Amino acid sequence: MVITFLVGGAVAAGTYLFARKKRASTGQSVAAAAVTGVGSGVATAIVATFFWPILVLGGAAAGGYYYARHKSMKALPAGRDG
Repeated sequence: MVITFLVGGAVAAGTYLFARKKRASTGQSVAAAAVTGVGSGVATAIVATFFWPILVLGGAAAGGYYYARHKSMKALPAGRDG
């Protein structure tokens, strides 16, 4: 949920600054920032909702595969005392 606010806020801020740079009025800049900020926040929430389980399970599977392939690695040599 925090990620949606961060992404939405960043997009809204970028839109506002871009609109002000293009000499849009303050009202137009705020309206454009609000629309793009909310839209990107909603899109981020939808993507995160559907893809988080895939990313978590995929990460667990990739970690298990890596561990299975490299579990016979040798230990590091003894360190120097000094």
